[in-house]
Amino acid sequence: MTCWTGKTVYVDLGTESVNIVETDEKLILRYLGGRGLGVKLLSELTGPDIDPLSPLNPLIFTSGPLSGLAPMASGAVLTSKSPLTGTIFSWNMTGGFGSELKKAEIDALVVTGKANRPSYVEITDGNIEVVPAEHLWGKNVRECTEALENKGSVKGSVACIGRAGEKQVLISSFVVDSIYSGRGGLGAVAGSKMLKAVVVKGEKELSPSDPERFRELEVKLLKLFDASPVLSKGLANYGTSALVKLLDYMNLIPSRNFTGKKTPFADALSGERIKSTFELENKSCPGCPLGCKKRIKGVGQMFKEKGQILPEGAILPEGQILPDYDSFWAFGFNLENPDLTSVLKADRICKDYGLDPISAGSVLGAYAELKERITEANEMESRLFEIGEGGKLGNGARRYLSGFGRKDLSMDVKGLELGGFDPRGIRGQALAYATSSHGGDYLTAFMVGPEVLGKPVSLNRLSLKGKAGILQVFENLTAVLDSFVFCPYSGFALNEELGSSLLLSGAGMEISPAELLKIGERIYNLERMYNLKAGFTRKDDTLPERLFENEGKNEGYGLPRQEFESALQEYYHYRGWNEEGVPGLEKLKELGINF
Repeated sequence: MTCWTGKTVYVDLGTESVNIVETDEKLILRYLGGRGLGVKLLSELTGPDIDPLSPLNPLIFTSGPLSGLAPMASGAVLTSKSPLTGTIFSWNMTGGFGSELKKAEIDALVVTGKANRPSYVEITDGNIEVVPAEHLWGKNVRECTEALENKGSVKGSVACIGRAGEKQVLISSFVVDSIYSGRGGLGAVAGSKMLKAVVVKGEKELSPSDPERFRELEVKLLKLFDASPVLSKGLANYGTSALVKLLDYMNLIPSRNFTGKKTPFADALSGERIKSTFELENKSCPGCPLGCKKRIKGVGQMFKEKGQILPEGAILPEGQILPDYDSFWAFGFNLENPDLTSVLKADRICKDYGLDPISAGSVLGAYAELKERITEANEMESRLFEIGEGGKLGNGARRYLSGFGRKDLSMDVKGLELGGFDPRGIRGQALAYATSSHGGDYLTAFMVGPEVLGKPVSLNRLSLKGKAGILQVFENLTAVLDSFVFCPYSGFALNEELGSSLLLSGAGMEISPAELLKIGERIYNLERMYNLKAGFTRKDDTLPERLFENEGKNEGYGLPRQEFESALQEYYHYRGWNEEGVPGLEKLKELGINF
């Protein structure tokens, strides 16, 4: 298989040993790579009852069959057991880490053990070694990344943790190349291992198995990207903040810790306003035609026309990458904060400390409700610094609020805080949140696409009727895209048919579109079995009580409980699971899962 080098690398931090084995080709054909390969390796290496902060809980970095070849396929996936949720957890790391891993001829990097001193893993010039990192311990992401990037003459990719990960803050994350941060608390797993970073620079030139056919398909894919208004008109021009005005118009931006369903200042944090405020330039992942990340270059046209520089007291954050919609929601709409400057600063603090912005903003929103007051901008910043330094709010909303007997204020599923898409008005997304293997992660099935944006099909967002069958297809397809390690937003243009053709011409792997979806189903069922054995049950497939119609509250807007429960049972039926959400023996046999 042209683009599968067959190399899986095991690094034991405790002994500083490196063991390289040949990857089982059958494993690749059944799980592809990325998320699928990571989930399979995790299920083989540890039992679901393992303590996530144990030295035996691995951090698994996986590339995909088209990493470094296809547009929007430069990332990697990081898989482990989450200390925040207790579930199996995979994060699709965008950026260029996966391309470098593939060029280093590595399909999977498995890091176990606990180092005797702060360390990082360095992969350069064909060598893999554990390197002392005492000089980096205590540094935040930006300073650590700059030090590691400047270490060598050829720049690679750096995935590192900040001080939050070192202190095992449960909402901490790795950050890739100082830009791309994740969820699930996997930064705390690294901190528990004394692992500061992984640095990778590959040397091999990648080439498709059938270059002519692959280039034809690449041109087709780029045309599909261009034909998608969501991608070419929305994300390409404004980044994910392009969603703000539409979501606000449809009353889908939850505010005040999900007590409100509309914000009075959506325009202040919209993509259009931001683009007129700042002069922006694209910051793309390697090989990506969109450039949905935007770097602030200078002041924008609106202020130039008025002869202004910026509003009084504001500082131009020149060089900063604009936050995603997640941060605009978490530190803006969720906290009733219309101040763009403070939102930019909050996002910058999170990226530097290595904090998940969604979870950080959510726990601040819950804290504000607990204290019955608004969180001002200066307090928001000080609280974020406290979280980054190990404060109790960093344990996540559910754990923090449980200490006050107010777990009801936590807007989470399975311990993972919900993002800024209101499931009361996007009901397929409500079911997706409840059934996600990760908890409150909207990217395990981005039902906002069909229900709000009408892509790839248009669905009635205010009904759960017929959503169960459609949802499991979206979940399976997302698992496949994550295993290719395509960008999550590639699903607006890419389907299983084109994926199958790219796989054949790019990696020499002949897998039909139907079998690709079967692979996605296999991944989702294996994740389900892992979580069930970790102690999760049907009772965990639900949403916060606040989101349901209850005793006259939320009537006409909250989720009808009976409709939700019926849709959940229908979902189990489509999955081939019993009424308690447990995969049947026949289904497991069909998928070849013995776990």
